Amino acid sequence: MPVKVFLAVNAKPGKAKEIQKNLRAIDEVRLACSVSAGPYDVVVMVEVTSLDDYRGFSIDKVSAVPDIVDYTSFIIMD
Repeated sequence: MPVKVFLAVNAKPGKAKEIQKNLRAIDEVRLACSVSAGPYDVVVMVEVTSLDDYRGFSIDKVSAVPDIVDYTSFIIMD
């Protein structure tokens, strides 16, 4: 059963759309949306085969996306 994770991203000012585009290009990303209000700029749904795969995804792929200030992961339980 795949592991699904919501990833909430804080972007450098004016960079949310570019980050959204870059994240959409990653295979594991199922959905990437800019957010108009609240503490996050982009929300992403990710699907991987395991938590270990997610760890690698976040370290290797998310960290490589320019202009991300910080991000928080929410593992979907159901």
